[in-house]
Amino acid sequence: MKKMIIPIFCLSFLFAGNGKSFMVDVENTSLRWKGVKVTGSHWGYVTMKEGTVTMEGKNILAGNFSVELSSMTEESMGDSPWKPKLLNHLKSDDFFDVANHPTAHLKLASAVYNQGVFLIQGDLTIRGITHSVEFPAVIRFSDLGPRATGQLKIDRTKYNMKFRSGKFFPEIGDKMIFDEFTVDFDVKAK
Repeated sequence: MKKMIIPIFCLSFLFAGNGKSFMVDVENTSLRWKGVKVTGSHWGYVTMKEGTVTMEGKNILAGNFSVELSSMTEESMGDSPWKPKLLNHLKSDDFFDVANHPTAHLKLASAVYNQGVFLIQGDLTIRGITHSVEFPAVIRFSDLGPRATGQLKIDRTKYNMKFRSGKFFPEIGDKMIFDEFTVDFDVKAK
């Protein structure tokens, strides 16, 4: 028994530590949002402001990410003259209230590997309101750093964005905007 304890103790000592930190490569990271309404949908991009992830081997120990909401674009309308109006509305108090809350934040709480994907849990803050979120991510590892891809589904009404929500305005009919929007992410770290 003593012969087994010594090697196990040595191995645990070798792998112990605070992990290795990586910075998000914001220039090569993509965040694509999509919102759906009864009569169609809109999509665009938003920019990662900064982010870090701490890992030990292939275990995620911590992560903090900030998104610059004023960078939001709209790509589904082409050159429509309504495009600036929609973007201004998304940045207004009806939605993200960018003037008072210019960034959104995600702080990772845990990441559990299961059948080829990580189940990520964390705290998402939008408009100064924080709620727990859970989403799957595929994470690829290389000598350059980790790369995570996946989709985060967000219920906007939890963050006080009730404009044309069927939950709060059940008689709104075909003017309803669905409560859930998505963010497809491709986050590269180095």
